[in-house]
Amino acid sequence: MKISYFLVALLLSCVSLSAQAAGSPMNESFTNLIALSNSAVEIGKKGDTQGFIDSTTAAWEALKQQNEKGSSIRLQRANSKLKAAIKAAKAGNLQEGIADVEQGIVEMQADR
Repeated sequence: MKISYFLVALLLSCVSLSAQAAGSPMNESFTNLIALSNSAVEIGKKGDTQGFIDSTTAAWEALKQQNEKGSSIRLQRANSKLKAAIKAAKAGNLQEGIADVEQGIVEMQADR
């Protein structure tokens, strides 16, 4: 009976050593999202409102797909900025939309 306790303890210690902490840093790459967002900013600075909306929507869709793979607080913050940018551009305030996308890029680049 004592041998089985020893084996269970040994098994549990091996499992606990191989487990990762819930708060461990994630290896996230936002390179594609940042490139899409930069493209949207460039189009917006040219004054093309519809092109800005379309490219920001494409960046937002890519962000949603990446967020499905693994949720991140940085992605959630950038998501809200991109949504606000699309809403502002549709309302006719292109400069505010550009500023929101730039803030979203800052959120994706931030090292926290």
